[in-house]
Amino acid sequence: MCVSLAVTVGNLGRLVTDVFISYARSTQDQARAAARNLESLGYSVWIDDALPAHRAFSSVIEEKLRESKATLVLWSADARNSRWVPAEAELAHNEDKLIQISLDGALPPLPFNRLQCELMQGWDGNPSHPSWAKIEASVSQLAGEAATPQPSKTGSVRQPTRSGEMLLAVLAFDNISADPDLNYFCDGVAEEIQRTVARGTQLKVVARTSSFQFRGPEKETGKVASALGVSHLLDGSVRRGGDRVRISAELVDCTNRSSVWSDRFDGTLDDVFELQESIAESVAEALKVALTPPVAEKPLGTMDYERFLRARAILSGGDYVFDDSALRAIPLLEQVTRARPDFAPAWELLANARASELRSGHTSQAYAEGRKAVIDAAETALSLDPKRSGALVALAMLEPWGAYAKRKALLEEALTAQPNDTTALTELANFYWSVGRLRDAFAMAERAYELDPMMPPAAVLVAALRAYIGDYQGSVSQHRQLYKRWPDNPGMLHHLLNIAATTGEWDAYDEFIGDIDKFDGWQAADLRATKAYAEAVRIEDDAVRDHRIERYNEVVEKTGTLPLNVITAGGVFGRAEQALDIAEKASYDYIFEPEGDRAALHFPGTMFGPWSTIKNYPRFVKLCARLGLCDYWVSSGIWPDRIDELPYDFKAEVHKTLTA
Repeated sequence: MCVSLAVTVGNLGRLVTDVFISYARSTQDQARAAARNLESLGYSVWIDDALPAHRAFSSVIEEKLRESKATLVLWSADARNSRWVPAEAELAHNEDKLIQISLDGALPPLPFNRLQCELMQGWDGNPSHPSWAKIEASVSQLAGEAATPQPSKTGSVRQPTRSGEMLLAVLAFDNISADPDLNYFCDGVAEEIQRTVARGTQLKVVARTSSFQFRGPEKETGKVASALGVSHLLDGSVRRGGDRVRISAELVDCTNRSSVWSDRFDGTLDDVFELQESIAESVAEALKVALTPPVAEKPLGTMDYERFLRARAILSGGDYVFDDSALRAIPLLEQVTRARPDFAPAWELLANARASELRSGHTSQAYAEGRKAVIDAAETALSLDPKRSGALVALAMLEPWGAYAKRKALLEEALTAQPNDTTALTELANFYWSVGRLRDAFAMAERAYELDPMMPPAAVLVAALRAYIGDYQGSVSQHRQLYKRWPDNPGMLHHLLNIAATTGEWDAYDEFIGDIDKFDGWQAADLRATKAYAEAVRIEDDAVRDHRIERYNEVVEKTGTLPLNVITAGGVFGRAEQALDIAEKASYDYIFEPEGDRAALHFPGTMFGPWSTIKNYPRFVKLCARLGLCDYWVSSGIWPDRIDELPYDFKAEVHKTLTA
């Protein structure tokens, strides 16, 4: 996967970006080193880490690329083969501001090979490299004299520039109590500290599912820093005896493995919230960042605190689409909120758990009753603490699939409250995917995955969206890795088999298809449907394919509708016209009804994948109009990706359909 690196560094008062850096993901380390080197000279460089949550990925990248005074392209074999790097080089070339480096000997493609390109094979980022002086000279010629670098005001703690900004990981605290069953309690204490720092400062903090994977001897500083790309670690231990608690904590700078701060805190269970806040305040002070005081919370009683921690652990480790984690957490959280109706974090989690269970597609609860329960919990959380972004995500989950503008607004509001909320980022990625904004979807999912590589929904979404933006092999390779990491997660297997079959990566499909026998119940039924689809794609037999179309017709006759991924599947195995015929008979009125299924159950974004042949027919637009998409595209002015590649004028067809 190739991206653009454009990090705002250096003199932040400068409104115009000096340098934009374009590179392939495989050369990210060198790109970041180039950004640091230029920043140290006083130039401003823009990086996609600074993308605002409410802006479209592609539009911001183009805006920053055009406003920059110089564009530095880091060529490599991966960069040559990417879609984005040559396009960014072309824009820079047309504006006479292109500077080029080859990091592996691969020369720039036409027409850029006619321009000077510094050969810097194996460059480790050291600014003393003889060719780097030429790059600095070129930047100076295009961007002018650099601003005076700002002196560090951080004392002994390194204050990284934006190209290497501080990223904190809070590790699971060790349980040194006599009772090994108290691990959940130690995890909960560490997570509360992690959440307090993340919510109350501008620091980027790795999510708990990623940082908590390192335990015991796996906590070695170099290993964690390498795996998570963090600049600082907070580790500690908890000793509990009865209602007495001792928490020890240490903050480590990963660049030199030195201790920045350490301390020990003693108290009772009634003091635990105050102890956690004291540690968070100390971490913020040590890193020279401001900590906004959290909304004052009265401490929970011992039993309620333990219930809260257990519920949060269940939700953090689950995936509600494929398991019963939400269902198991709800009773615990209901007990906490009954005992402490003024405790906002429990209401926030309860709203999210109730919304997840209601939208899982496997609940037996009446929708109207469940919806009211979600709204009650969410509104209570927000009345107690308006920054409870999880409550806003829960409300967004309740909105009908066809309420595009309202869902987007709620998710953006959640990200305004908490810019690094991985659940909100993942949900917004799903939204973009469902309306055909595939690059924006990938950008949001990648941000969530960067913050929380151990969050299954974010991980599998990034892997899937790689295929949507054309990186088939990268997608299948990442799916393999994820399924091997989570071999008991049927969702990982489902995605792996689907993507492998759709993109023709049959070696991966054959390697794992036998694993569907590990699962039972509705998960097994879904996996068997995936196998039937794959056979129709792979076996070029008209009888097999016609049989699948007959089955789809039977489903519509029986249920009145058909998921959009199934409509798309008909086109993938050569029956696009018949698939669109079926879509015309199917009803999608439920997507505008509050109790209708969520988009996640019908995979609408599959219609916009590069493999989708149904979108090649103008009548596809009529299906989009029935889904409310045409109205959304026209009213928002934001159109699906790659429509200029279709064999007809997509926008004209949309306008024609809406005025017919």
